[in-house]
Amino acid sequence: MDIALTLRDHRLEGYWLLTLGDAQQANGEPAEALASYQRSAALHRRLGNRSREAMAWNSTADAYRRLGRHEEAAQFHRRAAAVHHELGDTWDEAMALDGLAEALAAEEPQAALGHWADALRLLAGYDDPRAVAARERMESRRAETC
Repeated sequence: MDIALTLRDHRLEGYWLLTLGDAQQANGEPAEALASYQRSAALHRRLGNRSREAMAWNSTADAYRRLGRHEEAAQFHRRAAAVHHELGDTWDEAMALDGLAEALAAEEPQAALGHWADALRLLAGYDDPRAVAARERMESRRAETC
């Protein structure tokens, strides 16, 4: 972050704010991560990088979910999924739909099941270990939700 700030490079700053937010989340600091993600989204919006902006929205939604603010999480996951869909970013769209399903699972289980089905469809073409693990986790959550 210091390098990006010293260089006054908003592209780097936006990128590293996403990473900082992820580290804050991993350290159990979702409220702090919100500020990092929201600043990242604003920078990427100003730079015209819609994909990275949507990634920041999706991460913002994850932080809201961890704070128990599921309605706000769902709103940000929806925004992220819509942009990734427009851009043809299938992996990121699937991750946003997975997050949306998680945000809705308790209150709207049928909607959650539909979002997981869509995410699984989008991930069908991926066979790397990360995709396999994501599909297995989604299938497990779908079974728990039924």
